[in-house]
Amino acid sequence: MEVHNAWHDKITGEITLHQETLSKKDTKKYKLDLLLRVTKRIADFSVECGHCQMFQQEITTLIQDLGNLVQMPDKGGRKKYRKKINHIVKHLQSEHKLITQGQNLGLWISIGTAIGVAIGAGMGNVGGGIPIGLAIGTAVGIALDAKAKREDRVI
Repeated sequence: MEVHNAWHDKITGEITLHQETLSKKDTKKYKLDLLLRVTKRIADFSVECGHCQMFQQEITTLIQDLGNLVQMPDKGGRKKYRKKINHIVKHLQSEHKLITQGQNLGLWISIGTAIGVAIGAGMGNVGGGIPIGLAIGTAVGIALDAKAKREDRVI
């Protein structure tokens, strides 16, 4: 479902320019890698989703304001910036059934730990069950993340 349009190319160029000019710390602080991936997904879904079309305008505004935000660090402005990105990501997750990188792994490691505690309690040695549960959870999480990547459902 790869759609390349003028908006996507323009925004990708601007994000790449920011990535090259900002320090690695600032690039991470402003989540430019995530914003780049989100931009691709929004461009893909904007043909059929009205919300994604509105998010195109929001992303354009975010990129335009990013220069000012970096020059004049304002915690309130950075907080609004992150909130908007998170709102867009939540839309992609709920409406388009996408997941973030490593989402299943994190979820299944915690579930596996709980299963391991239950297995360990049943065996009479809680400490012995936790590694078993971690192994199970890690295996399931990696498998589900790989499946999502094959299906191109990763943001």
